[in-house]
Amino acid sequence: MIFSGLIVFLTGLVLFVVGLQAFWILAAAGVLMIAAGFFSEKREEVVPENPGMKFCWYCLKEIPVEAEECMYCGFRQDQFKK
Repeated sequence: MIFSGLIVFLTGLVLFVVGLQAFWILAAAGVLMIAAGFFSEKREEVVPENPGMKFCWYCLKEIPVEAEECMYCGFRQDQFKK
């Protein structure tokens, strides 16, 4: 949220400086988004319930860790190995 707030702020600031006076509200919204990002609660990482499973990179269904292709959508998993 902090990064997107920074983009909104900078966009509003540039538009305001260029002469579109009504876009000050966009810069203000960006500042509020940045502040909300600092104070929002961080979410925990989502992990499969079964340790022998992982999430498909495409459809996010649980599949076996050793699967090279998702049995639901057919997406090859080896393209995104870390």
